[in-house]
Amino acid sequence: MSAALWLLGAAIGFPSSANSPTLSLNEAIQLAIAHSTDIRIAKNDVRTAKARVGEQASRGNLLGGVSGSATRYDNKTMLSLGGSSFEVVPIHQETLTAQLSQLIDVTGQVATSVSQARLGAYAAEFNLRARTSDQILATTTTYYMVLRAAEAVKVAQAALEAYQEQLRTTTLLWKEGVGQRIDVYRASSQVADAERELLRRQNDLNSVRSALNDQIGRALDTDIQLAEELPRGVDEVSTTPRAQLIVQALERRSEILSSEMNVAAAQKGIKIARADAEPLVSLGLSGNYYPTTSFSNPRHSIAGLMVSVSFPILDGGLARNRTDEARAIVDSAKAQEDQTKRTIALQVQNASLDVETAKKRFDAAEESLKAAEEARKLAQQRYAAQVAQYLEVTDAQAALTAAQAAKVDAHYDLLTAQAKLARASGALDSTESTTTKKDIQPISGARKS
Repeated sequence: MSAALWLLGAAIGFPSSANSPTLSLNEAIQLAIAHSTDIRIAKNDVRTAKARVGEQASRGNLLGGVSGSATRYDNKTMLSLGGSSFEVVPIHQETLTAQLSQLIDVTGQVATSVSQARLGAYAAEFNLRARTSDQILATTTTYYMVLRAAEAVKVAQAALEAYQEQLRTTTLLWKEGVGQRIDVYRASSQVADAERELLRRQNDLNSVRSALNDQIGRALDTDIQLAEELPRGVDEVSTTPRAQLIVQALERRSEILSSEMNVAAAQKGIKIARADAEPLVSLGLSGNYYPTTSFSNPRHSIAGLMVSVSFPILDGGLARNRTDEARAIVDSAKAQEDQTKRTIALQVQNASLDVETAKKRFDAAEESLKAAEEARKLAQQRYAAQVAQYLEVTDAQAALTAAQAAKVDAHYDLLTAQAKLARASGALDSTESTTTKKDIQPISGARKS
């Protein structure tokens, strides 16, 4: 950013107030993030996705249970054999059973399901980062809108004071007999117009201030004082060539990373879709305890080990159809990833062009303002000396007010364009995440798969 921009920025802001401490841009962003409903929803999506990882992983854990039963018969069950009688089932029969089972993941279905769920969790985290970046840009834009509106109020106030001064000058000249009464009427009308314009600008300021208060979770009419500053990442993108910004955006934008995770997760779905056509192996261990023995259960305790293996032969084409569906989902995910990349490249291209245009507009506005200030001063001097008509003064004042407003708009258009470029290039993407450094390797591996 040029030195002129920084000098103008240092002079912009609200009048100081002891009762309204200055709210920095970073503070406003943090408050908006904490208050955002979209971000809260995205955080809950991350929690849901992580819980799904544990849900899938539990399928491969050891399962166990204990059950018991007690039966009371109306009478003993007797059996005669070789002239002797035996009690087959006693009146009371109790059974206590303990079971352990373990799925043997010989086909890797459980591991694949866990991997898919983990990729979904990573995608949810990257989506959270993207929503956070959107909120940073939205808050930055609204923050600048408040500053712009405050400067517009200052311009309107300066215009009103200038017209009031012109009214005093025209009135004095008329009373001295060297001016015209119609000039007094014109000046009075211009003062009234300037008062209405100032009121309109003040209403605009109140409106955008309420919008910022709504974003940061404060009462809408809260008085806030702002200080102009740039969000992080703006200095970086301001000096980086456009082609390089596009490359950087395609590497670090959270939307790209999220789409890559979705593609990898969809690819895992092809393996999962074949589950009905793959063998299933499980290992079970059970034990029964009979407090009361009988002919049918002569021992107090019995233990058993079971190995179960099932091979599907005919499934009616279910696995094949599910696999075709999974492949279609992969193709859709890849198409979405490609669309996301093209959209991001276009965003960077347009944002970079907007910054270049805004810089040129700001430079032109600076030159126009200097010329308008000189023209206004000269017109006022000529009218005071009665060598120029009052219309020349009013035209010069209107041009000066327009030039001041144009410079304010050009300045904040440039700041907003720079913030949008930072967002488009990924410089605003949040670095805060629940993903730990330990998780980075699985992410990298998934992106290669």
